[in-house]
Amino acid sequence: MDVSICITTYKHEKYIKQCLESIFAQEFNGAYEIIICNDNSPDNTEIIINELIASHPKGNKIKYFKNVPNLGYVKNTLFSFSKASGKYISILDGDDYWIDSSKLQQQFNFLEKNPDFSGVGTDSNVIYEDVPLPSHGFSGHLGQELTKDSLTDRNICQTSTFFFRKSILKDDFPTKIISADRCLYLLAGCYGKIKVLPEQMSTYRQFSASISKNVTYDMMKGDFAIIPFIKKYNSEYKTSNLKAYFYYTLMTYSTVITKSNFHKAATGYFFNNILSKFSLNPIKLYLAIKWTQHTINQKHQIKVQNNSFI
Repeated sequence: MDVSICITTYKHEKYIKQCLESIFAQEFNGAYEIIICNDNSPDNTEIIINELIASHPKGNKIKYFKNVPNLGYVKNTLFSFSKASGKYISILDGDDYWIDSSKLQQQFNFLEKNPDFSGVGTDSNVIYEDVPLPSHGFSGHLGQELTKDSLTDRNICQTSTFFFRKSILKDDFPTKIISADRCLYLLAGCYGKIKVLPEQMSTYRQFSASISKNVTYDMMKGDFAIIPFIKKYNSEYKTSNLKAYFYYTLMTYSTVITKSNFHKAATGYFFNNILSKFSLNPIKLYLAIKWTQHTINQKHQIKVQNNSFI
């Protein structure tokens, strides 16, 4: 098997058919399978999946699993990976869909020709389902080749575009975390570079009530378990850089947070970011301090505007 397309789904009755049809439309010369892991959806997601398995000419490519009781997003994602038999894994969330029929072929060809790369993503078209906002691109690294030193940047690629070597996966991948995507990208960086193709090959749906929009400080703190996991498999990652990254996410993405906890996260970010960028050049050091403080002030202002402090 060349590629396993891993889909996690929960309450996606409105979207799962479009998701699967975007896979069936792929023009791919190799062999692929579709792993669908339904996390005990209470709606008609399962009925729609089974109808496609029975009626679509490519329905036999689907391997369907249902979790009873549900596992939660991270464990369900890892469960889908465990069922994959392909050399490569391609991720697609059940409410997203691909918009380029050559996506799989381009990513497969790239990794086949470039053994020093462990994964390849693309840009996405971000659309808003329940908020009147215009669509836009996702990645801030179009066309770039990213090493472990740059995998703590933001907006690398959206998960539903990521295609990677299954061999990088580890049995002790942390489960009590929020950011499985951040952990996966960092893990890929342990074994090679990541390429971000510049084309938009997927559509990423954003919802006002999505899990990524409603996380507490205590939930986000769980992501610090990613640091020792990543260091275990590649000690060359700078600890201060990883800590700065996760203090930044803690400060930025906690939508429910006390002012005291915000200042704890901001202090951790300030110290580790300066340490990771430390230079004996006074101008470089001054600019690092200035920019770090500017970032903290900006995030604090956003929290005030969004009434995030409790």
